[in-house]
Amino acid sequence: MSDFAFNYFNTELDNLGVPELTQIFEKVKFLLSQKTNAKKTPFTRELGGLEEGFYMAPDFDETPECFKEYM
Repeated sequence: MSDFAFNYFNTELDNLGVPELTQIFEKVKFLLSQKTNAKKTPFTRELGGLEEGFYMAPDFDETPECFKEYM
């Protein structure tokens, strides 16, 4: 955040009353709790995916034409 934006934000906060500041504080707490809860959800992996095997091209080990001049 730039200094100008930060100063403007602080000036606007100084003009608010206690009820408005309390609402802002509660909203910020709620948003931060959502952010931390989102990080805590574990990533679940699914097993499988290679049941049918995989395909490897017959020329997999060959150097591509565009790289042969560097070899």
